[in-house]
Amino acid sequence: MGVLLKKLFRTIWNTRGQFLAVTAVVAVGITVYIAMTTSYYNLNHSRDEFYRDNNFADYYFHVVRAPEQITRQIESVPGVAAVNGRLQKDVPLVREGDQKATARITSYPVPMEGINRIQLLSGRLFERYPQGGGVEVLVDPQFFTANRLSFNDTISIVSEGRKVSLSVVGTGIGPEFTFAMKDAATLMPDPETFGLVMMPLNQAQQALNLPGQINQVIIKLSPGADEKEVAGRIEELLEPYGNLSSYPLKKQLSHAILQGELDGLKAVSGFMPFIFLSIAAAIQIVMLGRMIRGQRLQIGIMKAMGYNNRQIITYYTSYSLSSSLMGALLGSVAGIGLASVISEVYAEFFNLPRAIGGVNTTSVITGFALSLSVGAAAGLAASRRVTKVNPAEAMRPEPPKNAGKIFLERLPRLWELLDSTWKMSLRTALRNRGRFALMLVGVTFSVGLLVMSLFASDSIDYMINKQYFQDQRYDYLVRFASPLKENDLLDISRIEGVIKAEPVFEIPVKIHFQGKTQEDSLQGIPRDSTLKRLENQEGRPLSIPGEGLLISEKTADKLGARVGDRVEIETLLGTGPSRRASVKVVQINRQLVGGGSYVSLEQANQVIQERRLASGVMLKVDPGRFVALEEELNDMNNVSSISSRQKELDNFNKNLEAMVYSIAIMVIFAVVMGFAIVYNSSVISFAERKRELASLRVLGFTSREVSGLLLKENLFQSILGVAIGLPFGRLMSQGYINAVSTDLFTIPVVIYPLTYFWSALGGVFFIAVAHLLAVRGVKRLDLVDVLKNRD
Repeated sequence: MGVLLKKLFRTIWNTRGQFLAVTAVVAVGITVYIAMTTSYYNLNHSRDEFYRDNNFADYYFHVVRAPEQITRQIESVPGVAAVNGRLQKDVPLVREGDQKATARITSYPVPMEGINRIQLLSGRLFERYPQGGGVEVLVDPQFFTANRLSFNDTISIVSEGRKVSLSVVGTGIGPEFTFAMKDAATLMPDPETFGLVMMPLNQAQQALNLPGQINQVIIKLSPGADEKEVAGRIEELLEPYGNLSSYPLKKQLSHAILQGELDGLKAVSGFMPFIFLSIAAAIQIVMLGRMIRGQRLQIGIMKAMGYNNRQIITYYTSYSLSSSLMGALLGSVAGIGLASVISEVYAEFFNLPRAIGGVNTTSVITGFALSLSVGAAAGLAASRRVTKVNPAEAMRPEPPKNAGKIFLERLPRLWELLDSTWKMSLRTALRNRGRFALMLVGVTFSVGLLVMSLFASDSIDYMINKQYFQDQRYDYLVRFASPLKENDLLDISRIEGVIKAEPVFEIPVKIHFQGKTQEDSLQGIPRDSTLKRLENQEGRPLSIPGEGLLISEKTADKLGARVGDRVEIETLLGTGPSRRASVKVVQINRQLVGGGSYVSLEQANQVIQERRLASGVMLKVDPGRFVALEEELNDMNNVSSISSRQKELDNFNKNLEAMVYSIAIMVIFAVVMGFAIVYNSSVISFAERKRELASLRVLGFTSREVSGLLLKENLFQSILGVAIGLPFGRLMSQGYINAVSTDLFTIPVVIYPLTYFWSALGGVFFIAVAHLLAVRGVKRLDLVDVLKNRD
């Protein structure tokens, strides 16, 4: 073993506290990088493989109804590689105890070929003509589990006023249902009340009383085909059959949510490791710089003995490379383990039947390369001064630097208010700019990460409070199988426990403006409604106008429509001819989840040329009557679905477990980084000031007073870092939200004062702990030994 190698091991042991602190920061950075990039790779690879194996459609077309033969004409459209016609419809599902739920019936060809194939997960596939003449179906695994079903159990749907029994023979999932959510206005899937039911096309036609008919066309595009041109030609062919809507793969609900999650993973895997590795490099540069200054005499002796600059630089660079290598090893192990946990969470959250765990070798290799590159760069940057050390000059003490006034000394009134210990601490902090900058940046990022880690909880809490208590003030939303006259709602309003009932008319529409078209939901509610609150873009409440449209912010942005413009509304009811009406935009309404443009109930009826119709009713109910009310509503034949605010809240909270774990992990990472930075800065400051501190002890200062000097120095830098870190954390939170927001939902950046308080307190806590560890040496100072002139 060479002399320099022995010296390296000895130096690592003598500075093991600082060495391990730097290693921890590197390890956290590599952990985040490998965990997030591996999770991204696993999720993305599993999704792409699932899409490819089951031939995920490129474009979707919804019509009122069309003959099956229309698919032959669509096949001949240039650019169409494959086409499939099917039926898909949401129908009431009768659960045990006559509880209302919704089943999304989706038909498939038998044998299973073509587009959007099902992947069987358990049981067996349905048969086109099963023995006994029944109807065999598959259901999604979440619905199967939530409703405690078994194979060959019977579930019942209501179609055209008649009950149809279906036999469950297996579970499966298709690529369009990786996230089984009813619609964009639903915050989380609820498998108890919404399920996917898959059956043969001929059986679906019989169950829905649509013989020989389809209501959806899905296609695969040929490579290089012009998507818009192909879609335009198909829409022309489908126009006679009531073309309700069409959209490409990127706007498919399930795919859009999964893509948003992938975008979030990609964003985190980029900027989080960058922060930690940059901080690690800065710590190494400052630490090695101090080490080289302290070993100036040793460097001079080594040069005098024949060691050249390259050998000495290699020695010091090896120190930083050692901490980077150890950090990479620890980070790789932790990252692979964390990636496995994250992948398991995604496997449960998304309906991806293939295992998505695994080690991404590329991520591990890249992580090592990043870590070693940071270590090498930091080592080389810090050890450049070795080349300037002359052996003869190194035998003499380094001349003291000129110490000018700090800026606070130019403020005499403020400066005179400080005692001598504060003046000494402030001078030391501000004259060592490199160490001061490291401490400031480190604490800023640490506190910022704490804010960013905790803000998600605040934002979700704000969304829940706003969605379910401020805006949605009703306890139940009851939807009917077909629109009813307002007078028919009296039966529901007279149910015991109903405090208030307000009708609502929901109409699927297309809104046209200056050649642009956007699908939306037109919501008609009473002008004096108190159960639904709307607000403008500034957050001020809106009133329902007698005439005019409160267009949703997302629709207005897509169309470029503004207040005062006139837009054309086209209804997409699926029954009867579509209606068109020109309506003036009187305000823009903002919603966090889903969408919807609002008009008065009267105007909604005018749009479809009807009077006093309602598709549902909002109910405010005595909490003690919830169960009894649901029982009465379940007995009503014309009720298709019942949405309970409390059940939606319970379901949402049940799905937040993963967020709690992610917040805890991020908080731990932030504390590790802050602790490492403050600890190293304190140790370096103490080492550089040993003689000064020993002199103070000789002059009569106690150990507590000397430690207080270091504490005041750390407090000044830390308080400044906390003050900058709090707003910086908000900026990082906003950047993250911008990366993951989609057209389906917008997460607001809401940070409560309590979160700022806990973030600041967390920063102060790890600063205090690190300081106590760093100044233990004050009590152990050997005054005689320290004051000897070793230069």
